[in-house]
Amino acid sequence: MSKIINYFVKIFIFLTLNYSYIIGADLELDKIVLDANRTNKHIMLFLHKDGCGFCEKMLFDLEDENLSKRVDKDFILVDINRDDNETISFQEYNGTNREFLKKLGVDLYPTVIFIDNNSSFIYNTIGYRNPKRFTTILNYISSKAYKKITIEEFEDESLTNNKSK
Repeated sequence: MSKIINYFVKIFIFLTLNYSYIIGADLELDKIVLDANRTNKHIMLFLHKDGCGFCEKMLFDLEDENLSKRVDKDFILVDINRDDNETISFQEYNGTNREFLKKLGVDLYPTVIFIDNNSSFIYNTIGYRNPKRFTTILNYISSKAYKKITIEEFEDESLTNNKSK
């Protein structure tokens, strides 16, 4: 009986090792870009690290029902913790979270990077942003105003429009 169990354990280990090899990366951003293209959404990379108080605060804010609904409406949120032992593939890159963030030049956290459905990096914001400020950024990206004006011009227009109402 133990030979049979031993045999199945070996098969299980073999299949598990081969399955993880076939899967490759834990996070395949190219597939997410295809999904963004199909759903006409932007990708929002939320980059953070363990032990960062501002990262935790922003993560808490993102879990707020109103902000969460806003994000879900127009974005595909991709949560990347620098300290997780995972791998990412994106275009020609395939490696760890830490290496990916280093390649992007990210060394301050939290950082949020927005990518359009053509894999182009379109905007980033570094550091904690309160929900009101972050909602303005989300509106800037989802309206595609970044194609025509800066975030500062967008904010000025928003203020002008709100005053005239």
